Amino acid sequence: MMKSKIATLALLLTTAPVVFAENIEVAKNGINSFEQLFGITEGKRRNHTKGFCFSATLTPKGDEIQKYSSSNLFTNSAKVIGRLSHKGGNHQAADSKPGEYGMGLAITTSNNENHLMSMNTLDFFPVATPEAFAELMRAKVAGSAAVKAFKSKNTDLQRFKAHQASKVNNLKPYEANTFNSVNSFYLVSSKGKKTAVRWSFVPQRQQAIVVTPSQNFFFQNLQQNLTNNTVSWNMVITVANPEDDVNNAAIAWQGKHQQIVAAELTIDGIQSEQDGTCDLINFDPLVLSVGFAPSADPLLQARRNAYAVAFGRRIAEK
Repeated sequence: MMKSKIATLALLLTTAPVVFAENIEVAKNGINSFEQLFGITEGKRRNHTKGFCFSATLTPKGDEIQKYSSSNLFTNSAKVIGRLSHKGGNHQAADSKPGEYGMGLAITTSNNENHLMSMNTLDFFPVATPEAFAELMRAKVAGSAAVKAFKSKNTDLQRFKAHQASKVNNLKPYEANTFNSVNSFYLVSSKGKKTAVRWSFVPQRQQAIVVTPSQNFFFQNLQQNLTNNTVSWNMVITVANPEDDVNNAAIAWQGKHQQIVAAELTIDGIQSEQDGTCDLINFDPLVLSVGFAPSADPLLQARRNAYAVAFGRRIAEK
């Protein structure tokens, strides 16, 4: 097991090199704020601390998407190591209370490219810039009065809070949730044409709570649903309209959009974090296969930086 983990770590350090931007201090300050808010669970992620691993297969669906992207993801099935998790830094977060969740995918294509995805159940991001997010985190550390003061001057957070308050907040297990890219990317065709998109992984069927809810029932619930039926998500690509702000993750795309069901993700099995190989994976959203390219959304580089800082700290603790 130790040799396997070392090999996985070496692979990720080789294929997902860290690129530090000038504002790396913003990332460090953000991670410091997470540690102040939630404490430190040594050897664990600073955000999305509670979760478990899964293995899966990503299978292309139809050929329409191939007009937009030359990625091998859309021509051949790929093996996936994934992680499902709770938002936040509490490693004892309750499964029995509604929350926001995350899905990380480490995809190895049939031609041995690596493609990483880091998604969550948010429809859009609370703020638009790394600096605003760092300020929001500092406000959360300072307390509710500071958060209220920040919100009063930040229209992005005002819009986000209003949207969150309008949503139905029912308890759903991981497998019943839709996971969104939130940030925008470009699909790149074989001729070099770029098309701005966002994507979502949408459950193929209505997955239910099938065991009695408790503090830690999500793992058992998913295991039971895997026994009873197939647990799969459709990868739904949403193509940007000309008026959409591609570089601002704090603004939802409104109105009718072209959508393409490009692939399906099917879980093969689940493992605890201790037994699974996802624990050593840094789900850097800027590790992309040929046929994809990042947008200029500043939060993408900020996420890479923050993940790198947190990854370095937890690996040092191991």
